[in-house]
Amino acid sequence: MKSGDIIMFTTEKDIPNLNYNYNNFHFSISEKENESEFDIKLKQAWEKAQKDGVFRYLLNISSWRILEGPYRLLVQLNPDRAFKRRAPEHITTMLQPFDPTRFNFTKLSKSEIMFKIENEDDSDIIAVNVSPTEWCHSLLIIKYLQCLPQSITWYSLQKAIEILLLSSSPYFRIAFNSLCAFASVNHLHWHLYYLKHNMVLEYIDVQPYQGSLFLLENFPSKGFCFKLSSSKKIETFVSSIFSLVNYLQKNQIAHNVYVTRAKTINSKEVYDDVRAYVWARKSHFDVKNTTLFNSAACEFFGHIFVKTEEAYQNLTESTIAKILESVTEQPYLLIKKDLHKIM
Repeated sequence: MKSGDIIMFTTEKDIPNLNYNYNNFHFSISEKENESEFDIKLKQAWEKAQKDGVFRYLLNISSWRILEGPYRLLVQLNPDRAFKRRAPEHITTMLQPFDPTRFNFTKLSKSEIMFKIENEDDSDIIAVNVSPTEWCHSLLIIKYLQCLPQSITWYSLQKAIEILLLSSSPYFRIAFNSLCAFASVNHLHWHLYYLKHNMVLEYIDVQPYQGSLFLLENFPSKGFCFKLSSSKKIETFVSSIFSLVNYLQKNQIAHNVYVTRAKTINSKEVYDDVRAYVWARKSHFDVKNTTLFNSAACEFFGHIFVKTEEAYQNLTESTIAKILESVTEQPYLLIKKDLHKIM
């Protein structure tokens, strides 16, 4: 394998295998989208699945707008996701075990799986999300035949960061919803997608706390931010994030995670950082209401999906801000109080 190459080859099951090493990572990228080989392969595979009729519906963002206000929240109208997606799993506790009788990713058809990341029976896979919210909406499913519940492992967090670094697009994003935080399937997975909008959390000022950990307090969703630029090494970055996430999991505190490219200085024309936002939040115990706007990882980032024309027309920044703050502020303050012990 040559340095800098991503080698794609076909296995005997006709599922391409994705191999990569450290030399394939892009730590600094232009603000002008310049696709890596990974970006090209992912988009080609996703578009083929769409052409082949794999999805429950063709992605149709019928309307979008940036709301007036300092947070520049992006609101998109996507009614198909509300009414044509698979019914979410009924989640009642963060300790809910994997249930083989419910839908899980071992039941995916071969046409839904785009790549295997390791050529093993228990390999990680990247599959299309058949109910997409954005362009190339895909799922990174970790050791999918081991049937792990939706709880972040150190390994899965590292894989998510690595996949982000394979992309040279500033618009490539990764998100995670825990149980009781709008996870739809209790089978370990991360969301991958491209969002071609410049977002405030790519550059907003965050308050230094310790090492790579910063505090996000001047945004409606109050939370914690980890910056790769402050740790320099992927393993150190992952370990810092996992220290907090593992605490939340052990204490059954629902949470959402969002990983994005970022700028150390907004005026730069280069994305020279990666930010991982972690939000502790109030638990959502019941089956999600698929006709309203949900407060999950993307929404905390400022990317708001709405499912009805009425919500799209009437939502304002102040209304959304109050909802996001009401879900995150109290858990944030409780965690912040004990942060010196956790980290």
